[in-house]
Amino acid sequence: MTEIPTIVVVKIAPIGGFEVAVSAEKVMLGFEPAQAPYAGAGEPEWVRERRESAQVQLGKVPFPRTTEEIWRYSRVEELEGKGFSLGQAAPALETVADPPADGLPGGLVAEAACLIRVRPGTSRAFIGTSSPVTFMPATQAPASPREIESGSDFFRLFAEAYSPDLYVLRIPAGADGGTIVVAYEQPDEDVSFMPQLVVEVGEAARLKLVEYLAPGADRTFVAPNAEIRAGKDAHVGHYQIQALAGGAYASAFVSHSLGERAKLDFGSFAFGGHYARLRLEAHLVGEGARAELRAAYFADGDQMLDFRTHQDHHGPGAYSNLLFKGAVGGTSHSVYSGLVTIEEGAIRSDAYQTNRNLVLSDGARADSVPNLDIRENSVRCSHASAVGPIDEELLFYLESRGIDPADAERIVVRGFFGEVLEGIDLPEVVGLVQSLVDARLGALAE
Repeated sequence: MTEIPTIVVVKIAPIGGFEVAVSAEKVMLGFEPAQAPYAGAGEPEWVRERRESAQVQLGKVPFPRTTEEIWRYSRVEELEGKGFSLGQAAPALETVADPPADGLPGGLVAEAACLIRVRPGTSRAFIGTSSPVTFMPATQAPASPREIESGSDFFRLFAEAYSPDLYVLRIPAGADGGTIVVAYEQPDEDVSFMPQLVVEVGEAARLKLVEYLAPGADRTFVAPNAEIRAGKDAHVGHYQIQALAGGAYASAFVSHSLGERAKLDFGSFAFGGHYARLRLEAHLVGEGARAELRAAYFADGDQMLDFRTHQDHHGPGAYSNLLFKGAVGGTSHSVYSGLVTIEEGAIRSDAYQTNRNLVLSDGARADSVPNLDIRENSVRCSHASAVGPIDEELLFYLESRGIDPADAERIVVRGFFGEVLEGIDLPEVVGLVQSLVDARLGALAE
């Protein structure tokens, strides 16, 4: 095969029609030899090894199909042939003295002790003067983070293999990192953006991380990957707010690894995109680890919001509780598919999984598929799902008290999501989510 010089842009059919800038290095992608983008110049050895491993795995993983259970009901095949280009500039970090708040929701800025804005090939970071947090591109992170053993998600592997936008965030043992806001922005059409954030939270450290997928270009593909490793007795709050433009595609991957007695509170709040997917993994590795997993999502028009979760219990005495609640209007579609796994040795585990959906119009649809895989005795597990319209008796009660029917529906939907927001110790984030719910309700009323 003829060598292609760096910076040439080609279309590689075996990996879904993505356009990528190439280097002279080659890699097998399963179907035929193809040029490998991004040579990774200047990256430390652990990053090169990570990329090489992902390239090998990617060669064994075909482009996703809806015939696969993990992609059933999805719209992933719409991505084939779209030709989103993948930027190849090594990420540059600009440290700023004041929070780069322009254009961001005020609540997020008010919460942030550290505010980081990431675009393809560049980032701006405000780190408070007394903050113990370190944030850097992978090129400046010589030490190898601990790996999380995750599944073979195609877009996660693609990002690890070929996306240059890899950053490392560290909170040392015993430190309080405060609230860190990371905003991902994609301003250009016909571009894919696959930022990767590796977060290391030391023993007994604390962190509240808010990821904000900002509205931007309409025809784009965004695939953020977050890997959070929480040490013994660490406390982590992690909240992802997805407010992408209506025509955008997204496939987010989030993986948590929890050490002994580590605690996690995770929330996903999804409102934007034409097709937006989240794959969430919570690996409860240490004894006594605890994870609260929550989501609120609201689709309208012809949107599709897609959630796949895995509560993976390894350590004894671990606890996980998942509550995902969604609403669908117009001709939109939501999907929830979740798996609870209790591995051998994970005795005294408690695991709960609940998904509830409101269907607000005749053309809308919600699919819910909870699953359990229990390989140990002396455990407590349950799963539940519900799909249906608003309770007519509840609407009648409110209307009988003189409340307008449209207002009654808004009250019910707002209250439906209220359970998900309870216990989140970030009032501005809660307020932002409520405003996004209200905006969607307003759009339905028009």
